[in-house]
Amino acid sequence: MRHEVMPGGIERGATKLKSALLSTAAVAAVVTAGLMVPLAVQSSPVGATSRVTCLPAGATGLTAKVLAVSSQTISNQTVNAAGCDVGIYIGPGIDGVTISNVSVTGANDHGIFAEDASGLTIKGSTVDGNGVKPTPGIFDNKAIELVGMTGSLVTGNTVDDNTADGGIGIQDNGPLDSGAPNPGPSSPVPTSQITVSSNSVSHNTGGCGIVVAAHNPGGGVSGIVLKNNTIVSTPGKLGPTGPEIGGVVVDAPIPHTSVSNVSVIGNTITGALIAGIAVYAGGGPAAKVSSVTLTGNTLSSDGWGEASAGRPRPEAIMVAAYPAPPGAPRATVTGTIVTGNTITKEYYGVWLAYTTGTTSSPNSIATVPGGVAVYDVAAPGSGYWFAASDGGVDAFGGANFYGSMGGRHLNAPVVAMAPTIDQGGYWEVASDGGIFNFGDANFFGSMGGKHLNAPIVGIARTPFYEPVPGQQPSPGAEGYWEVASDGGIFSFGDAKFYGSMGGKRLNEPVITLVPSFDGHGYWEVASDGGIFSFGDAKFYGSMGGKHLNAPIVGMAATPDGKGYWEVASDGGIFNFGDAKFYGSMGGKHLNAPIVGMGAVGVIGS
Repeated sequence: MRHEVMPGGIERGATKLKSALLSTAAVAAVVTAGLMVPLAVQSSPVGATSRVTCLPAGATGLTAKVLAVSSQTISNQTVNAAGCDVGIYIGPGIDGVTISNVSVTGANDHGIFAEDASGLTIKGSTVDGNGVKPTPGIFDNKAIELVGMTGSLVTGNTVDDNTADGGIGIQDNGPLDSGAPNPGPSSPVPTSQITVSSNSVSHNTGGCGIVVAAHNPGGGVSGIVLKNNTIVSTPGKLGPTGPEIGGVVVDAPIPHTSVSNVSVIGNTITGALIAGIAVYAGGGPAAKVSSVTLTGNTLSSDGWGEASAGRPRPEAIMVAAYPAPPGAPRATVTGTIVTGNTITKEYYGVWLAYTTGTTSSPNSIATVPGGVAVYDVAAPGSGYWFAASDGGVDAFGGANFYGSMGGRHLNAPVVAMAPTIDQGGYWEVASDGGIFNFGDANFFGSMGGKHLNAPIVGIARTPFYEPVPGQQPSPGAEGYWEVASDGGIFSFGDAKFYGSMGGKRLNEPVITLVPSFDGHGYWEVASDGGIFSFGDAKFYGSMGGKHLNAPIVGMAATPDGKGYWEVASDGGIFNFGDAKFYGSMGGKHLNAPIVGMGAVGVIGS
């Protein structure tokens, strides 16, 4: 997905150059370097194009082959936009344009680009072979791009084989003009009442099939209908211009943006690299997606590239809101309806994470072996697992059991565990550094079979969240750390090193490591309950220097990183900061000692 982190350096206050309608007769004019340049504006015969080569597309920083004027019909012609950035440009205030039975090809960026206008109709046209030389700095470089538009229709078109950034984009406008390298209006321009229906959107590379997204706080997108479209991509095909990503994305990828009242109805989506349909508030602080309806869609073989960002199995439909940094307003996805969809050849039929008010039945879902029809990520902090030295796992609260090394041969005892970001699996680690993965946990390497100065005592997965613009990028839940009893730390996948107690004097050995919320730091904890903080991890108290009935053997942090639990080998739990107590094995009979814990819904655990 290309809608996760807003690029920096966005300048505000640009104004748009509006094309002027001089008459309904044969020509209009654009002032360029003091010269009047004629431009054909009436319908042209089949095979004809504009009589000029490339003209400025308003203040976008792009050029266009054809500049539309208000109430114009452009029909029955081929627009060969070779050498121009845009095939047909509909600028601010250019209302009531109809594009019918037109072929647009060869543009560097968009085949058709419309912004800050109303009443646009694009029908029965072919937009293919565009995106041949993408302009740097364009955030959403779709073949058909509508930003800041109202009351418009895109229907019955073929949008195939474009190579810049996928198929059709529906965005708001403002200081971030999604479709142009230059900034848009200083005041946000919302997009609303757009219908995209009965289009063929296939084999476009570099971006998603259809994207509905808000990029300007105060603007937003609402009242969008995506109906009866066919979106086809080739699984596993990458190619020189990027993969055929496909799929439908409804997204608030920027802090304080909103997308609402979107209907995705009766579409057929196959072979998408990402989820077939992704409803996603990924923008961090106060990004909001609400009232989205997904009904009557047919999805198959989607999500084949989803071995990242905490979704390590293919999925047909994803509905998710990822956490903001600690102390910031959370992103939200509310009121999503997922019903009447037909889903085949997926691991997850419907994958839900941190949403509220989601309805996800009835649907017809046929998963691959081992798959789950509907998987709902447990609420943060609602349960935890214990792992025993023989590899056995006990689950409490909202935690689920996915298997264990209990009863199997081990070269060395299991000493710790860590859950995946969606709590659909976990890793166990042995004292020799060997890793055992269960459920949807992936293997990124280990210290198994390698020389160690001290035994491995803990493991922690890298976190994943959407940082606010300008922040250091976070890891992507595609790695983990192993920590040894002398405090030494070993990194695998996308895990990074921020310091350790390795080589320093310890009163008692280190027994585990837990990362901070954003993965730019971590805690090490010793068997006497002492806690050592590195990077941006903060100290909230510990059992260091206090009486313990049994040594500390594990730790897990709360979702906001403002608290944590310590667990002792007798199953006793000690909570600090904003961590809550849910029960323990303290005082109860154990076949083997407790050796670790993980917290459900905790990004840093």
